[in-house]
Amino acid sequence: MARLMSWQGAGKSRSALFQAIAIGLIFILIGAFGGLATAVMGSTATLFFTALLFGFFGLFVPLRYMVPALYIMSFVVVGQLIYFARIDKALWIPFLFGALLLIRFPFDLMQRSKSSPYQAAFVPTLPGGVKAALFVYFMTLIGSTLIHVIDPLQIFVSAKEYVFLWAVLLLLTFGLVSPSLVQRIWVTLPWLMVLQIPLVLYQRFVIAPSRAERHMGAEWDAIVGAFGGNPEGGGSSGAMGLFCVIGIAIAVARWRRGLLPGGQASLLIACGFVSIALAEIKFAVLLLPIALSLLYLRQIARKPVEGILAIVLAFTMSFTVLVLYKTQFANPGEQQTVSEYTASLFSSRSNDADFVNYRTREIGRVAALSFWWQQHSLRTPDTLLIGHGAGASRVGDMVVGEAARKWPFNIARSSMAVLLWEVGLLGTGAVIAFFIAAFFGLYRFVGDERLSAEQQTMAASMAVAVVVIGLGLPYNTDFLFSYQVQLLLLLSVGYLAMLRGQYGHSGRPVAFRSVVNTGKPELAAASQVPSSSQ
Repeated sequence: MARLMSWQGAGKSRSALFQAIAIGLIFILIGAFGGLATAVMGSTATLFFTALLFGFFGLFVPLRYMVPALYIMSFVVVGQLIYFARIDKALWIPFLFGALLLIRFPFDLMQRSKSSPYQAAFVPTLPGGVKAALFVYFMTLIGSTLIHVIDPLQIFVSAKEYVFLWAVLLLLTFGLVSPSLVQRIWVTLPWLMVLQIPLVLYQRFVIAPSRAERHMGAEWDAIVGAFGGNPEGGGSSGAMGLFCVIGIAIAVARWRRGLLPGGQASLLIACGFVSIALAEIKFAVLLLPIALSLLYLRQIARKPVEGILAIVLAFTMSFTVLVLYKTQFANPGEQQTVSEYTASLFSSRSNDADFVNYRTREIGRVAALSFWWQQHSLRTPDTLLIGHGAGASRVGDMVVGEAARKWPFNIARSSMAVLLWEVGLLGTGAVIAFFIAAFFGLYRFVGDERLSAEQQTMAASMAVAVVVIGLGLPYNTDFLFSYQVQLLLLLSVGYLAMLRGQYGHSGRPVAFRSVVNTGKPELAAASQVPSSSQ
């Protein structure tokens, strides 16, 4: 027996040694090919093989490190690579991170452990409405892409936005990460507003004036915080504003429940307010009162004075931002009141149903939707209902879509315009239904006394995040093209699945109970699960 155990131990050691040697050889080969390709193709090859090397390494890193790494990469690192190092292709990094998570998902699922402290101890489950909407959306996307025989490169580039980061939702809805990890990520989000303040100040008082002196377009376009862009062109200022609205909502929600001291909450709110005030982000001005009103919606019935005061404060903040915008960005030669300036701000060419600039290829938001309607009718029911396929409206360095190349202007003006062109009325309707179902799914947990204060706060702020991102569909392209915004949305919907899995839809929590010799989970009664999240 001792000899047998010794032989088995030696076998395991040899297996581990061979594994280590194989992994080392793969690293050496990737490095050798990377060096050769760099000599021939330059820096592009260096970036590609570096990503390949880290991708291979990422196959073996536990998810409890991979998900926070994706979060830090998305909100802290990539924007600086784009803005300061001018590496535009760095925006692929979070999406490829998602692709890596998608590749390893089946293997992580096979290693799912009901007893691991790093995974959910229950079965997460999405609401039926959310699942049905997502099923229709992705089936429409796949069907439309196959019917129109889209070029493989176009499919791959479009999958970057349509598919890759949705791996995060898979991880959460299959319980491969713990609710506590999602909570830690979510509560740190507002503190990123503090970290980006030096960037916002630098961009506003150094970069923006230099742009104004050189007549390089709207100076506020350069103010993007940590979200990336071109100092001499546009950037992700809209995504930054949306993030700050969500960050302020999280801070207010946590302060209300006594989870955040008043001084810290004031600091966070002030940092978010300053970021919005120094960059002319019109949409954020509209979103602020909506976000805070949603947080206090239940208070209006229970404590009407407190609820009304909160809404008045929200509108006061928005009015103050408009005054600051007028002070900074209004034409000095025009003598306008704040109301006149506001009217001119929100009645811009982007909202003109007929605005098209053939020189700059710009089209208004309303004009883009109106133009799509003009180009489709009941005589072409296929493209009207399911669109032209993934990437049809894309205009990029690598791919120009079949629909986009027909017109001398950019038809992909907003997420809704892109969806209408690529997945038609059916797919667009499914996306809208997805947002509505996700909001109501989260909102029903806000006043649920079975949840801890932390969980109720998470549900409230995530419901706000879903609404804020959903309202951006006709306004911007963040839902599809901003990896930060996608990550916020997927964390919110994934946490909804966790809440439903832990507390059920009938008022009773559920959890894993082991089954002897099968390795398969079955549902157990609520008494085996603690009332708060891990």
